[in-house]
Amino acid sequence: MERYPNDFDKKKNATQFVYRHLKRLSEDGRISAIHGIRGRAIVFRWSSESKEDSKLPQLTEHDRNKADDIIATKLQEKIRHYKTEMLMNMGETEAYSEWVQEMPDFAEHVKSHYQNTREQAKLMLGKVKGFERLLSEYEARFS
Repeated sequence: MERYPNDFDKKKNATQFVYRHLKRLSEDGRISAIHGIRGRAIVFRWSSESKEDSKLPQLTEHDRNKADDIIATKLQEKIRHYKTEMLMNMGETEAYSEWVQEMPDFAEHVKSHYQNTREQAKLMLGKVKGFERLLSEYEARFS
């Protein structure tokens, strides 16, 4: 957009321009389109005919496996991180519940903290489920 400020006044116009050119290259056979998981994203790559002509380095099987391992490891790290966060939030909510049982006079003061940590625990559970789903789909795709 910086290169063509007069042509693209909005990001949407630039995105459409790029997409149209990618589609044209795909129709010409220079690149191929790969539909993502559940058809949400389209990834373009050099087609097999143009790989010989391409000056881009080709990934070896070892490099692809290494990249796959890195992606799986990153997803597993995120899952561990968010599980830890979720468990800490759950422990905090239990502490607030315990405190209210021991000191009912403070229930009104503790209520907002309790609700906040419960919401955080739910959010972390959602993230854990999301990353676990991504990991299982990723592993299934490359198994």
